Amino acid sequence: MKNKLLTTTAIAGIAFAGLNSVSVAQTTVTGNLDLTYKGISNKGSSNKINNVRGFGKETQINLTNKGKLNNGMDYVAGFSIEHDGAELGTQSNATTAGSAMFNENVYIDFISGKTTFTIGADHIQGPDYEITNIAGIGDLDEIVSGINNTAAAFITNIGSPYSSFGFGVTQDLGIGKASVYYSPSAAARAGDSAGGFGDHASYVDSTNSVYEVGFRGNLGVKGLDVGLWYNNTAANDKATNSSSLGNYKASLRYTTGPITGAVALAEQEAARTGASLGGASANSTKKSTSIGLGYALDKNTSVGLAHGRTTDDDTQAKKDNKEKITTLSVGYSLGPVATGVSVGKATNLRNVAGQDGSAAMLHFNTRF
Repeated sequence: MKNKLLTTTAIAGIAFAGLNSVSVAQTTVTGNLDLTYKGISNKGSSNKINNVRGFGKETQINLTNKGKLNNGMDYVAGFSIEHDGAELGTQSNATTAGSAMFNENVYIDFISGKTTFTIGADHIQGPDYEITNIAGIGDLDEIVSGINNTAAAFITNIGSPYSSFGFGVTQDLGIGKASVYYSPSAAARAGDSAGGFGDHASYVDSTNSVYEVGFRGNLGVKGLDVGLWYNNTAANDKATNSSSLGNYKASLRYTTGPITGAVALAEQEAARTGASLGGASANSTKKSTSIGLGYALDKNTSVGLAHGRTTDDDTQAKKDNKEKITTLSVGYSLGPVATGVSVGKATNLRNVAGQDGSAAMLHFNTRF
C-alpha cells in the first residue's frame, strides 16, 4: 500500500508540475459585444403582424493561452463563452444541453512552422462567413430573418463540420491557408457535454462522420479574397439517405480603391424524406447565389448593396418559388465602436410563395 501511495503521489506531482509550467505562458482575454435594434414588417398570408420591433445581442469572452512546448513546437489553447439573444420576431434561439454557449472556439493548436494541427470545435477556418454583405453586419439573411416568423433558406455555412468536435490540419501556403478537418459526428451528442472524464457510453449518434477541405487567401494579389470549400457527410440511414451528402461553396471578393465587389455560390444536399422529384432515395439540393457591391465614401463611412437568391428542389412548390433577398447598408466607424443601419426586403422567404416582407436594423459593435 505504501509503495502504491508513493507511486500515486509521484504521478500527481508530475501532472501538477506540467500544469504549473503552463502557467508561465502568455494568457490573454478578449471579447466582443454586438447590439441591434430591429423592426419587421410582414406581408405574408400568415403571421401578418406589422411593426414588430425589439433588441438583439451577442456577447462573447475569449480566453487564450500560448507558449512553447518542451519539444520546441508552439501551442495555442483557448475557449470562449458566448451568450446570444435573438432579435424579436426571429425563430427560437433556445439552447439545449451541450449547446454552443460553451462549445464556442474550444481548441488546442500545435504549431510547427507554417503547419497547425488543431483539435477542438468552432476554431479551424471554415465557410461560415458572408462575403457579399459588404457594409452590413452578419450574414445577408440576418436582416430579413424573422419576417413571418421564419428563417431564410439562404445558405452560408453549407453544413460545415467546423463547429463540431474534431481534428484537422491547416497549412499556410503564403498565398492563403489550406485546411482539412474531420469530425466523427456532424451534430452534438449527449456525451459531448459530459466532460473529458465523463461516461462516454451515453453517446447517441444520429449522424455520420463528415470531412471538409478548404482554402482561403488572396492568391498573392492585394485586395483579393478567394474561398473554396467542400464537405461530405457519409451516408448513415440507408432507408432515407442512400448516398453521402456533398456540399460546396465558392466566394470571391476584390477591393480596388474605394470600390469592393463580391460574389458567392453555395450548394447543399439534404436527404429527401418525401417521395417527390425522384423519390425518397434521391437527395434534394439547395443552391444560393449572391452578389455585393460596396463603396467607401471616406475612411469612416461605407455603403453596400447586396442581393441573394436561393432555390430548393425538395418539392415542386419550393422549386417554383425562388427566395430573393435584397439589402442596403450604411456603415460608420467611431474608432473602437462600429455602427450602421441596414434595410432589407425578402420575397418568397424560405421558398414559400407570397411570404414577403421587409426589415430594418440598427447595429453597434465593439471588440476588446
